[in-house]
Amino acid sequence: MKLLIVDDAKLIHFMVKKILMARGLSNIEFEDAFDGNEAIWQAKKFEPDLILMDIVMPEKDGIEALKIIKHNHPDMKVVMVSSMGTEKKVAQSLKYGAATFIQKPFDEDELYDLVSKSI
Repeated sequence: MKLLIVDDAKLIHFMVKKILMARGLSNIEFEDAFDGNEAIWQAKKFEPDLILMDIVMPEKDGIEALKIIKHNHPDMKVVMVSSMGTEKKVAQSLKYGAATFIQKPFDEDELYDLVSKSI
């Protein structure tokens, strides 16, 4: 399985990988992107099975990146990552094709279930 993690905070990349590896999902190939522009490029280059993408990022936010990714790759599964106070943006992302969302800080069980069901 290929997983693209898109977040401007390096700590989030580390935490996602640590949680999934600790739970035995060692068959995942990870790739990182740190803003929406990188996410669009990595979606094309890496062709992930699943994208975990933050909504609020510099350069191009997650919703704008989601629109482009879903336009170019309609079957690509994108899960939006949000923090408190972004309910309106979560609703927008679902409108533009996100499969679902997960809230930061991550509940480890929820993250594991979400990713393992995508394998």
